[in-house]
Amino acid sequence: MTDQTKRPETAAASGDLSLSRLLAFAAPALPIAAFQLPFVIIVPKYYADNVGLSLTLVGALIIAVRLIDAMLDPFIGYFSDHSRPKWGRRRTWFGIAAIPTTIGALMVFRPFPDVDPSNTLFWGGWFFVWSVMMSLGYTALSLSHQSWAAEISTSYYGRNRTFAAREVSVVMGTLVATGLPFVLSRVGLPGDEPVLIGLSLLVGIALPLLAFGTVRFVPEPRHTKHAPTPFMTGIRGMRDNAPFLRLLLAFALSNMANGVPAAILLYFVRDYIHGNEETQRFFLLLYFLAGVLSTPLWLWVSRKTSKHRAWSIAMIVASIAFVWTPFVGFDTLGPWSVWAFGVIMIFAGMAVGADLMLPPSMQSDVIDLDTARTGEQHTGFYFAIWALATKIALSIALGFGFVILGAVGFNKGAVSEPAAVVEQIQTVGPTDVSGIVPVEPGKKIVKKHHTTSETRPIRQSPLALWTLAILYAWVPVVLKLIAVTLVWNFPVGPAEQARLRAEIEANLADERRRNGNGNGAH
Repeated sequence: MTDQTKRPETAAASGDLSLSRLLAFAAPALPIAAFQLPFVIIVPKYYADNVGLSLTLVGALIIAVRLIDAMLDPFIGYFSDHSRPKWGRRRTWFGIAAIPTTIGALMVFRPFPDVDPSNTLFWGGWFFVWSVMMSLGYTALSLSHQSWAAEISTSYYGRNRTFAAREVSVVMGTLVATGLPFVLSRVGLPGDEPVLIGLSLLVGIALPLLAFGTVRFVPEPRHTKHAPTPFMTGIRGMRDNAPFLRLLLAFALSNMANGVPAAILLYFVRDYIHGNEETQRFFLLLYFLAGVLSTPLWLWVSRKTSKHRAWSIAMIVASIAFVWTPFVGFDTLGPWSVWAFGVIMIFAGMAVGADLMLPPSMQSDVIDLDTARTGEQHTGFYFAIWALATKIALSIALGFGFVILGAVGFNKGAVSEPAAVVEQIQTVGPTDVSGIVPVEPGKKIVKKHHTTSETRPIRQSPLALWTLAILYAWVPVVLKLIAVTLVWNFPVGPAEQARLRAEIEANLADERRRNGNGNGAH
């Protein structure tokens, strides 16, 4: 075996990545995250305003794309685990997946063909085909990146460091997507098209370059070498992995707790604390900034306690902050309600820093249970099921809030229309909600020139307002506290993970002796 082949194994087995390699590993997560939010917020409105598709059709196509993506998640994870390319399965899958992700995003964000907008078949096909390419590429890219992070460091706390770097890049990408409309409008480039052009440049240039840097400079993890596990055998192995199921349930509950308030944030800010659209953007900025800045804190807490205790503490902090949310309404505090809610958003954002980093690091540890038992690494398969559960949990959360609000007669107003939701989130110029009217499916939206900077609150019944507040605050608190009970005494801590790694290494040494060579990688 050549030195070139041995080098990645030695680097991967030696422990944590150097700082330069860690940055190279995490950097692609920024452009990857940057196009996810605009795809569901800006793109539908752009295709309705400028391409000619109805919002109903775009929404239906996005649902179809998401369903295809979700159904293929487990198979992508399974095949990524069981492939054995020359350059290593994680590096190869990551490098190849960056290509369709980049091409698909460019085509979706820049629909350039000179075709009549009335040609619905062409434009619907254009949007669907390139969206599927982008979404499947993103899934393969994300799964290989997470699997790589789980395998590149085999130490309990080293995995925290790797996932922290990756998730900070994810949040920074989200901040870029959130702040880009504001920046462009300030330099005289308002509207959707400049934002999509800017994101196209970011994805088209940064993603290939950063992905190449990751593949070039970050070593391939050391892999075990065994016969492939049948698909259903892998599923049964997950079913028998009790800590994995426990962690998966806790993470799904935590995700639902984050998803319910996210789905109704616009209505809560508008009708409960009487904030305007600039206030909403400011709250999101506080939330994500607190998530980034709190990462060192949670790394320190997890090292002083454990990953599961640190995550539990973060969820308790978020619950203590959120439980006061119903009492910071405009009717109670007047203009001070905005400031009080801003403090709550800071603490909630601090907790989300732990939510993003610690659960996938814990997931890596429970995968060691499977590796120790089977002698095989099913990391991609596990993270694929993890991703599928996440999507299901968020879908439930999104639907749950709106169903309950509708049942108590909550008046969503014009913002309940998809176009208005998009305009309120994305537009940085003044917005007059009263000037946004519902549109019939298939009709082109006529842009309005808004003249007021305020998003006017809609008068709601006391029952509707209290339901809004309880959904936003107390339902997430209950979900978070249930998750805490599941992970507070989680069985896989530093000592157990060290024991598992010792068992895995012993199995690898036995295999090398049986094979009569010094190679444990493939």
